[in-house]
Amino acid sequence: MKKAFLLLLCAVVLIQGCSAIMAGKKQTRKDLSVLRIGGSRDDIVQVLGAPYMTTRTDDGGCKDIYKLVENAGTEETKTFAIVGHTAMDVVTLGLWEIVGTPLEIATQEEATVFILYYDANYKLTHYEAIK
Repeated sequence: MKKAFLLLLCAVVLIQGCSAIMAGKKQTRKDLSVLRIGGSRDDIVQVLGAPYMTTRTDDGGCKDIYKLVENAGTEETKTFAIVGHTAMDVVTLGLWEIVGTPLEIATQEEATVFILYYDANYKLTHYEAIK
């Protein structure tokens, strides 16, 4: 019985803070209205951030690949989740991780891959969204 309790206590100590860290790594909502045909690559990168990958195309343009969560929360909801998980960790002496970590895993959303194609003048010609 003591070994089981000690093992549980060690597991709780090892995973303590995981739910707060997972909440902090979640992506925040991006304004996808910036994806307009003819839009400037600079404007798009300013809103969406740096692309996951960029490659040159045969016509002198480029192709950017983004992995975005379309229904991501706002920066405020992300902060609230971090503070909430941290507070519950402190109040429950780390036992919150037994609930908080699976909760964060269950609420992770799939990312959509956006492939953006630009011409030689770095103007958006078309894009694809792959789920």
